[in-house]
Amino acid sequence: MGWYEVYLKDISKKGNLENYVDDKIKNKRILINLIKKYAKDQKIIESGSGTGILSTYMASLGYDVIGIDIDKDILNLSKRIAKSYNSKNKPAFKNKSIFELDYKENYFDVSFSNGVLEHFNDDQIIDTLRQQMKIAKIVIFGIPTKYFNQEEAMYGDERYKNNKFWRNLIKISGGIILEEKSMHYMSRMKRLLNFKKYFRPYPYRIFVIKSKK
Repeated sequence: MGWYEVYLKDISKKGNLENYVDDKIKNKRILINLIKKYAKDQKIIESGSGTGILSTYMASLGYDVIGIDIDKDILNLSKRIAKSYNSKNKPAFKNKSIFELDYKENYFDVSFSNGVLEHFNDDQIIDTLRQQMKIAKIVIFGIPTKYFNQEEAMYGDERYKNNKFWRNLIKISGGIILEEKSMHYMSRMKRLLNFKKYFRPYPYRIFVIKSKK
């Protein structure tokens, strides 16, 4: 099953595309607020845009947004979502790899991603972080934590690592951490009812970094 099929299945669980989009935006407020905080000149790139929901939402707020992904089917889905979203300002989606970021230095205020880096090996993560820190003043990325069991993986190749692992890769890539945040997708009541995972870390960890240079 490819990413396109994975997302269609996820959308189906929410009943329709509108519910899916609204749910994703609601559950990512912490990430969205961090992007707003650091995108001073409102120029943003989503490095590995997937469905492009965050790119679409940020564009609706007036930000100049580019979303890149290597999967053409996913990009078509992104464009469909953006077209249906009630906003005049739309993101530009491009068929591009996060390992081939040939933009000018500091061209963007922020390069962000969510649920992307955990699909790659250490060297690939270091490579794209270095490239992102070159083209953007600030890099913000969210990754799933050990809150999830491996059988809960959305795609199957996710690596659920601890904070120490990510801090080390950031250091190797030449970055320094400005902020760290945790993010949950459940309401407080649902978290209390999910007692088996009550003492696990929050599902997502967000890192805000910049180059040491």
